[in-house]
Amino acid sequence: MFKWLRRGDGSQKFPEYSALRKTPTRRLPRDLAEQEKSEAFRTRRDEIEASLRELSNRPQPENPLFVEIVSGDQRSLVTILGPGDESRCLPVFSTPLRAADYVRTQLDPSSPVSYLSSSPLELIALLRDLRGVGVEKFTVDRCPRCNVFCAIHSASVTAVDDAINCWSIPKSGEFARMELYLSYAQGSARAGKLYDARDVLLETAGHVSFEDPRVHVLLGQVAVALYDGELLREAKAFLQFLQFDSWERRLDWIVQSGSREFEI
Repeated sequence: MFKWLRRGDGSQKFPEYSALRKTPTRRLPRDLAEQEKSEAFRTRRDEIEASLRELSNRPQPENPLFVEIVSGDQRSLVTILGPGDESRCLPVFSTPLRAADYVRTQLDPSSPVSYLSSSPLELIALLRDLRGVGVEKFTVDRCPRCNVFCAIHSASVTAVDDAINCWSIPKSGEFARMELYLSYAQGSARAGKLYDARDVLLETAGHVSFEDPRVHVLLGQVAVALYDGELLREAKAFLQFLQFDSWERRLDWIVQSGSREFEI
């Protein structure tokens, strides 16, 4: 049975980086962009995807895995225009916070919304029902700060393996990019390229994931080195909101000690 995660309105707030709000997308350094296009990166992404599909890590067919957004007024699923045409597309997310970030960034903040959780089996049934009303595509983890996204024809998802594959492919890309971007930002910070490190980390928070505490701890360390009190407060606010208490204490220790090791 579908599970309602939370009811509320789109104005519900959680932390945000003011610099990211002002400039949602930043150009990646050329060498980082080249690394992301490399064979080594593709190999790493494939390794992560294979690991996610291993029996010990593989999501169960009946367990919650996806999140959808429901319009509170009309009690209908929120759909968007598909890329390249006028067809309707269902945005599906891998975590409730990703869905909430999409709501606050792309939807009317005054409109009430609810969040619905579905298992792979339930997503298959949901997509089948939506095809009956003309919604024939869906997308997983639509970035609210990008104009380009991939839509999947829902008719191609008829088995549990299909649904799980639609989850594992973007998640493996997310995890591989997180590794790459954090490593690059850490190396840049240690080399004294603090603004490069900051911008890559903001791009990570805005376009890869803000649910990894390492992003905020490293951003906090860069903020200390740049004497940027606002950025430091925002990094701490994320750690507090996400309840990463030990990581927040770690950042506090770094601030107090004045360490410039940029450890994560």
